[in-house]
Amino acid sequence: MTAEPRGLHAPYSDAVLRAIPLGALLVGEDGRVVAANPQFATVCGIEGVDLSTGASAEPIAEAMARQLPDMDVAKAGALRGQFVRKAELRLTDGRTLRRSRQPIDAGDTRLGVLWLVEDITDQLRYEDDLHRHIDSLGELARDRAEFAARTSHELRTPLATVLTFCELLADPAAGTLTAAQREYVDTIRRGAQRMHDMADGLLHRYAQAAGAAPPAYAPLDPGPLLARLVADATPLATRGGVFVGLDLPAARPPLVADADQLERALAALLDNAVKFTPAGGAVTVTARPYDGDSPGWEFVVRDDGIGIPKEFHEEVFTEFVRAPNARRGPYPGTGLGLSVVRDAVRLHAGTVTLHSSEGHGTAVEVRLPAAGPPGSGPA
Repeated sequence: MTAEPRGLHAPYSDAVLRAIPLGALLVGEDGRVVAANPQFATVCGIEGVDLSTGASAEPIAEAMARQLPDMDVAKAGALRGQFVRKAELRLTDGRTLRRSRQPIDAGDTRLGVLWLVEDITDQLRYEDDLHRHIDSLGELARDRAEFAARTSHELRTPLATVLTFCELLADPAAGTLTAAQREYVDTIRRGAQRMHDMADGLLHRYAQAAGAAPPAYAPLDPGPLLARLVADATPLATRGGVFVGLDLPAARPPLVADADQLERALAALLDNAVKFTPAGGAVTVTARPYDGDSPGWEFVVRDDGIGIPKEFHEEVFTEFVRAPNARRGPYPGTGLGLSVVRDAVRLHAGTVTLHSSEGHGTAVEVRLPAAGPPGSGPA
């Protein structure tokens, strides 16, 4: 038997081995046990096998081999030399052990090999369950996206027909309507338009989830885009007694962005601001380039609307979540607007900040890097 490492059996060494949560076995170069902790026999299921100092390691290998399926016990004598540095062993009792090997050296002298054994049966079972749940959630998400997209598509056709006939009825060429009839037609048109807008939002949202084209980043001037969005929103805002203003600088450095994604995000912010602002209120859209270590653009959409309770500032960026005061009032919507903003901002490696309190209006601040997200610029 080779000389044992000096001080190996000192009390502190024995305490260290016992403190190791894994099964630990130290085998010397002569193939004999130098030390083992009680956990080793328990984890390996070889209670009764001699693990005392100086005992041969071969009976241990044979006891382990008998627990492996389709394993020739006659080859157990060579098992110690065939072990890889790390391996997972499935036992006949259904358990799975992970065994690792760590050589123990003192300078150029090999003192032995430390084996660590861990029962990972529960861990693997948990991982399998987790993968199954992930697969199930993915399938449910795809089914939901397909259902919403299909439903939205089927709704848009009849709603478009309703809107078309409302326009025809309102046309003086079709005949004169009484005041009551005009009010009825206008009510139908407003309701159909709201449903049409909701269907459009759902269709777009889940068309993206089903697999959208990769972002097309390119330099653009945010000015014309914002001017067009404000012009589109002004007629509806004017009918509701809401003033919409746009504040743009004269000098506008380019912004590298996906034009479609940026337009959808800013349109969602503007639509929300107009929708939740009562008559006599105002909506202001401000855009400013900023300098610094990372220059970029800052967009702020501010309104005098109903505001968002502070405890809902995080939740309202989640799909289909609407603040309680929005659900209580006459404000149609699906709760998708701010989630569209969130996704667009992430796509551009930017930030979005919400400043609001219930009854005191809302300001949403979006900051985007001027050069676009990493990898979007020229090589």
